[in-house]
Amino acid sequence: MKDISQDYYAKGSAEAATESALTLAKIQQEFASPKKDERLVIVLVGLPGRGKSFIARKLQNFVTWRGSECRVFNVGKYRRQAADGACAADFFDSKNSAAAEMRQQAASLAMDDMLKWLDKEEWSGTTTHPAVTPTTNGVRKDRVGIFDATNSTIERREWVLKECTCGVKRAGKPTGVVFVESICDDKDLLHANFMTKVNNSPDYKDMDVKEAMADLLSRVKKYEEAYETIDDDTQSYIKIFNLSSKMLVNHIYGRMAKSIVPALMAWNIGTRPVFVCRAGQTLNESERASLQCVMSRSESLGSQGREFRDALFSHMKVECLDFIRRRQKAAFSPDLNTGTSISGRMNRSGFGSHVSLASLVDENGEEEEQYVGTDGVTPLPFRCHIMSSTMPRARQTVEWGENMPYPVEMLSNLNPLDKGDFTGQELENLAVTNPEWYNQLVDDPFYTRFPGGECYGDLTSRLESVVVDIEQQVGPVLVVSHVSVLQVLVAYLRGTPVENCTSIALPMNTVLKFTPAKGGGWQESQHCILNSPSNSLSDLKCIDDSMHTGGHVTPLVRRRSSAIQRLSISSATKRDNISSNNNEDSLSELCSPMPAPPIWGDHQSSRGLEPSSPDENFII
Repeated sequence: MKDISQDYYAKGSAEAATESALTLAKIQQEFASPKKDERLVIVLVGLPGRGKSFIARKLQNFVTWRGSECRVFNVGKYRRQAADGACAADFFDSKNSAAAEMRQQAASLAMDDMLKWLDKEEWSGTTTHPAVTPTTNGVRKDRVGIFDATNSTIERREWVLKECTCGVKRAGKPTGVVFVESICDDKDLLHANFMTKVNNSPDYKDMDVKEAMADLLSRVKKYEEAYETIDDDTQSYIKIFNLSSKMLVNHIYGRMAKSIVPALMAWNIGTRPVFVCRAGQTLNESERASLQCVMSRSESLGSQGREFRDALFSHMKVECLDFIRRRQKAAFSPDLNTGTSISGRMNRSGFGSHVSLASLVDENGEEEEQYVGTDGVTPLPFRCHIMSSTMPRARQTVEWGENMPYPVEMLSNLNPLDKGDFTGQELENLAVTNPEWYNQLVDDPFYTRFPGGECYGDLTSRLESVVVDIEQQVGPVLVVSHVSVLQVLVAYLRGTPVENCTSIALPMNTVLKFTPAKGGGWQESQHCILNSPSNSLSDLKCIDDSMHTGGHVTPLVRRRSSAIQRLSISSATKRDNISSNNNEDSLSELCSPMPAPPIWGDHQSSRGLEPSSPDENFII
């Protein structure tokens, strides 16, 4: 008699799973999926004006930020070089054999360069890529090539697959291939995409807009005559409909399923501001003395921090209401009817359609439908998706009073870098007690891990879900966190090499505002919303990583005369003498004239300065 004591409806069958021919057949494709340390090629597919290059740029930034080397190989670039400039619509006619041969030649050159780059061989360099900083800790990076072209026929895609995976030509060089097809049938969205293309593509430089649009539409028609969508389910592919309103995935596993698919689902072409700032300042020395307490990680906001909290609320109110008014003016613009993931919608009706857009704001720019707080009753003056770390000082920075119960998503992902065994110690002391580790930190501040803790490279893993959450929002976003975390996050938004993020200056009491650009990047502005002594001691200018050819830049701060410098390994033999005689001049004699690690925010030496927050000045 069968044992039916198990609750079938709650847990199903309790019988142990067994291997069978059926289960093995179903998972055999997963066995063949590319491993993390192998080469990967992402092949874009789609008619002109479907957002392929937008997707390529977003993919490149995201994959590079996640720690891989990634480059885009745009076949159009090679085609323009082969044809010595732009080409008319007739060039893309499938019946034009001479042009077809030239297009294939351009594709072959791009493919050859991509495979050479994947194999780390010499290549011509006709591609788009960010600067890559080599590491000193032996970190191995996988390589991802993006083959950006229409790839609109089965024959072309079979050729791409063969070139990348041929067992003879690619022996010993395993390469995974994933096709990403962008399909768009929304006429309003297509028109907006076409306008962007004719206004920015090198093919239409110095051409009248009407003439350019007519040529583009003719080109699209030529491609449509021969276009074949992906329907081979033995291949790994992703189909994106109307720029993420719907997705279809087939045989997608590993990093593609874990990282890239969520990112592709999140990206949308709508505009919305993203604000990031450091948590407010905690108690100062006099406040600690009066309360008879010492600096700690769980410390609350001090008087300066509370002033910043109030100023932040006022700033966000002005910015968010202004955003709502501008959105209302564009409420019936056809290019706003774009897709986005449902989880990216705002609370309640949100900004997802023309009807909801019109109903949110009256003719004076004020919200007609009330946006209520966490109590379900209290009306709030503006909408905003707010994220903060779990640290009390960050949480308190967005606690705007009982009358403003804003929903706040508190995430441990946004907590400061974990210093492990070195928590509570100063870099100046570590330079003496642990010179070998300290010198590694100077040489490679991004990948040098704190014993028992994290390195900056670890932060990209725990910030990945935060980035996806930010990208999928269709309304204003506010992120309140700490220097180390925000440096990594800002590197993503700026599209600069994440390995150089430790040089990014993030002054106190300052809000960084990022607004999407049509090309897939972000525009940035900085707003100092509260003057304080600490601002005068920080470099308020943002460090543009692209302006520096190498190395790190440490913002200027007031330091002790014996600034932290790289110690020679031989100084370790003199450690006992230094420890017994804690003299600045003795330490200076052992320091070579090398710069300090540029992790200036979380580790800044601040003798003589008023500390702003634990873990964000001289305390590690």
